[in-house]
Amino acid sequence: MEQYLETLLSQIRCKKARPYITEELKGHMECQIEDNMQEGMAYEEAEKKAVEDMGDPIEVGISLDRIHKPRMAWGLLLIVAVISFLGIWVQRSICQQEAYQNLDTFSQTLYRGNEANFMFSVVLGLIFMCVVYFLDYTRIAKYAKCIGLFIITMGILVVVGFFGMNINGVRYRVGFGALYVSAVPFMMLYIPIYGGILYKHRNGGWMDFIKAIVWLMIPVIITFLIPNIAAAGIMFISMLLQLTVAVSKGWFRIPVKRTLIGLWTTVLILPVTIFGMMYSFHLLRWYQEERIRSFLSGSGDGFYITDIIRTLLKKVQWIGNSEVLVIGNLPEFNSDYIFTYVISTYGMLAGFLIVFVLVALILAIFGAVFRQKNQLGLLMGMGCGTLLLVNMGVNLLGAVGAIPPASSFLPFFSLGRDNILLSYVMVGIVLSIYRYKDVYPANLKDIQMTIKKQFTINI
Repeated sequence: MEQYLETLLSQIRCKKARPYITEELKGHMECQIEDNMQEGMAYEEAEKKAVEDMGDPIEVGISLDRIHKPRMAWGLLLIVAVISFLGIWVQRSICQQEAYQNLDTFSQTLYRGNEANFMFSVVLGLIFMCVVYFLDYTRIAKYAKCIGLFIITMGILVVVGFFGMNINGVRYRVGFGALYVSAVPFMMLYIPIYGGILYKHRNGGWMDFIKAIVWLMIPVIITFLIPNIAAAGIMFISMLLQLTVAVSKGWFRIPVKRTLIGLWTTVLILPVTIFGMMYSFHLLRWYQEERIRSFLSGSGDGFYITDIIRTLLKKVQWIGNSEVLVIGNLPEFNSDYIFTYVISTYGMLAGFLIVFVLVALILAIFGAVFRQKNQLGLLMGMGCGTLLLVNMGVNLLGAVGAIPPASSFLPFFSLGRDNILLSYVMVGIVLSIYRYKDVYPANLKDIQMTIKKQFTINI
């Protein structure tokens, strides 16, 4: 049997798949040997008959090689290419507008620099995406707690003021000198890592469930204290959905329905209560309270951006320029409000096109994630997709004046190196998950332990 398996496995090119195929075939053959022995055969004869029933090892190996091999999500990759092109085109179009020509020399130079930085960030993002794609996602998950602790530690150092660049009481950077990243995108890297942390607590009871909640809340609280309420909310929602899926799939030995009802009841009541108390007792930043008051009253300094956006929307046409100047009048129009710029400059149909390709991307991500059987990949990929989806939703609502200005970005379109890199890294993780969808089994951890305990085959 060992010789048969060795010959068969030599036909399978993906080395990562070999241990799991070995486990499956060995189990099947051992069951067949037992059946043969029950029919009166000696062990040697029963083993020989079981091997013969498996068929030619080379033909079976070639057949399994076609099934258990790395895959490429070509559809997802095509959508990313289209979005990358559109993102560059939108940012480059800024310098082609008539309003740009009327700006002073300093402003023109600034926007030219932004255009170059965006293109460089896209190229760098594509490189990051490829690196993560070839970096097996299970290796990331293997050290999920270590990576999570590192992100948490860096976040704490940001909050206490260890890292630099303080703007209006908000610390934005993690790192030293030119080697730095923005604090919020850095903290959001925690979301897919949380999927790996949840996987490490599989088959646990109430104590593991409580630990999972603690792992969720710590980075959310840190992000809230940076302070960035919107980003903290995005992280909270994304990881809460991951936890919900884990509970619903029975990862914890706890009552599923009662746990989910209690979890979501607490989520819907507690944050609103805490936020209301912080607002009532003036525990929020002064500008945060001002934005809330201005949005609720429809007046005040904190409402001026929303007022500009709503004024622009009244004149937006289906096709063509609304003749309302965005450049020079709407702050951060090339980052936070890039969608407002697009619909004001090119019309509502152009905005629908951007929404369409982003929705197509999100659907492709979730499609790639849910079409694979490995549960670790499911949770990590779901975190990537949810992060992009919630950010997109918050950004679009702010860009049309439906909610107060909130810290978010439109994936692949908003200016900002670290947000762009974050978007491409999320896609890279999903591509890595899809790559091994036919390689890794559903319960990776359980089978790995079984392989280590039962046998080792040297190829």
